[in-house]
Amino acid sequence: MSVPTAASTARLALDRLEAEGARRLRVVVLDDDPVFRSFLSKTLTQLGLEVVGLCPSIESAKRRLSMGDVDAVSVDVVLREESGLDFLTWCHASHRSVITVLVTAGSAKEARTGVDAVFLGAAALLTKPDARSLGGFESELRRVFADGRLPAKPPAARPSLLKRQALVPGLRTELLALGASTGGPPALLSVLSGLPAAFDVPIAITQHMPARHIEYLADALRQRSGRNVVVASDGAPLTRGMVVLAGHGRHLQVERVKDQLFTRLVDGPAEHSSKPSVDSLFRSIARSCRGTALGVVLTGMGEDGAAGAMELRAANNPVLVQSPESSVVWGMPGAVMAHGGADAMLSADAMAGGIVEWMGFAQIGAVE
Repeated sequence: MSVPTAASTARLALDRLEAEGARRLRVVVLDDDPVFRSFLSKTLTQLGLEVVGLCPSIESAKRRLSMGDVDAVSVDVVLREESGLDFLTWCHASHRSVITVLVTAGSAKEARTGVDAVFLGAAALLTKPDARSLGGFESELRRVFADGRLPAKPPAARPSLLKRQALVPGLRTELLALGASTGGPPALLSVLSGLPAAFDVPIAITQHMPARHIEYLADALRQRSGRNVVVASDGAPLTRGMVVLAGHGRHLQVERVKDQLFTRLVDGPAEHSSKPSVDSLFRSIARSCRGTALGVVLTGMGEDGAAGAMELRAANNPVLVQSPESSVVWGMPGAVMAHGGADAMLSADAMAGGIVEWMGFAQIGAVE
């Protein structure tokens, strides 16, 4: 029995995409290091993406984007005598539909710069590997680009898609769970900032993010939203007003002990190339909460959260998803919708209000 090679695995992925009528993501690599440009191009191709440009400078990348047919750009944050952030600002203003993935080195300074950049338009972050972390870097690429397929955005939401629901707004005061990936931090900030000041239901978040960026993301969300956002620790009680963010390398789960919910960090296999995964969080909540929690799936590539959303709903916990027009990538929310796991679909700006309604906050004025 032959062992499948990276090339054969990529060919199978491409054949499947073609059979499904899906289009591969077309990617430009912007990096002034020719060795890394070549390495990244080869790896992306093996993952099933189509590399349509290798650019050593911002000007060459601008010229390539002006030709069209580009879905995503990987951007080195530090270029020779240039800043990748300058390109990011230009791209976000001139080519808003292009997904920008910022590649940072391992320094704390660049990690913080990367987190700041996701609030300026970068859809995702990657950490440039060294010789010891090449395998982990491929996993990170899979996390960011999923199967290399560009998810379709429907022209408009069809209300009939939501009529299969059996759940309705009601009093749910134990837990709010949010899952996000590509383009997620700004959507998370919109939700956290939009919730009323008196909203003190504990919040658990799984956002796909490299390890070096998690602490800075928690800091940024805390400072910008005014809420108590912390990186989750194992065995901590989920108390009123707390917002816990999954760290990197272990799944964030929720466990009930009598009348109290606790966080658990679980070392299991990655799901959808992600660890932590949204599915893992949602499944644990389905086991721990029955009709007392709400799940929300925000923008992101891939299908993480879809299976977990079904389990949440089976335990009478509704699920809301972000609308396609307000998502950077309508992969994760679209997968939840396709599986019949959504009770409502809302724009990023309307999501906080929807959460208030579906958790019964609007009816009682405060969570008791």
